[in-house]
Amino acid sequence: MSQTLTYRVDRSGRRKHTYLTIQKDGTLLVRANLTISQKAIEAFVTSKREWIEERITALREAEEHARTHFMLLGNPQVREGRTDEKIDALYRETVKAIVTPLVERYSEEMGLFPTRVSFRKNRSRWGSCSSRDTLSFNIQLAQTPPEFIEYVVVHELAHIRHKNHSKAFWKLVAAHLPDYKTRQKCVKERRYLL
Repeated sequence: MSQTLTYRVDRSGRRKHTYLTIQKDGTLLVRANLTISQKAIEAFVTSKREWIEERITALREAEEHARTHFMLLGNPQVREGRTDEKIDALYRETVKAIVTPLVERYSEEMGLFPTRVSFRKNRSRWGSCSSRDTLSFNIQLAQTPPEFIEYVVVHELAHIRHKNHSKAFWKLVAAHLPDYKTRQKCVKERRYLL
């Protein structure tokens, strides 16, 4: 690549460190505090050049792969002419079929019962629990392995009791899924939806 790297800078007085992210469109974004100099930001970006080039290459390859394939339960599938709408319908059907019995099982096991369960396409969250204990699951969970889907179900049910990510919340999750950290990690490394 070895070209000039262009980037945007987002400054905040509350930020203590400098971070670099590559957004889905390939844009580099440097998040920095208000006091760091432009020269220091340039040095930071230059020091990350190899990582940036690797990530941009991986992003382009993933985009190309997405044109011909999609993920289903952690495994790549050939599109074979399926439109995004057909894939979304498959995702909805798959997630409902997996999540519904898991919610029933873990609700009994944990003694935590949602008022309602819904399924929708979401860009930023795998699942959510409302203040009224309604659980919502992202249909794009169908991209991920079943073990991760199970983790998301337990995670959201735990929010019925703890509306935060306190120690008590994580203790409750661990009581039902002792390997929850491994389940989280496998999806973060694969970089599915989020």
